[in-house]
Amino acid sequence: MHKILIVMLVGITITACGARVADPYERDKAPADRDTYSGLEGMKQQQKDQATLTKEANKLKCQDARLDLVEAEGEGDINMIRQVKARVQRLCVTER
Repeated sequence: MHKILIVMLVGITITACGARVADPYERDKAPADRDTYSGLEGMKQQQKDQATLTKEANKLKCQDARLDLVEAEGEGDINMIRQVKARVQRLCVTER
C-alpha cells in the first residue's frame, strides 16, 4: 500500500513540476494578430497593442484624406477641396 502511495506522490510531483504558466501574451505574433492576453503584463501589452493599432489606423485615414485632397485639387472642385481640407485638418493632427 505504501509503495502505491509513494509512486502516486512521485507521479503527481513530476506532473506538477512539468506544468507551466501560459505566457502573458503571444510574443511571436504581430500586435494585430494577438488575441490572448493574461495577467498584468498581458494587460499592459494589450494596451500598447491597441494604441499601436489605433495610431496605424489614424495614419491610414490621414493618408487617404491627403490623397483625396490632391484629387479634389486636380479636379478644381472648390466645395470638395473645402470639405477635404477640413477632413485633413481633423485627421492629420500632428503630435506635439
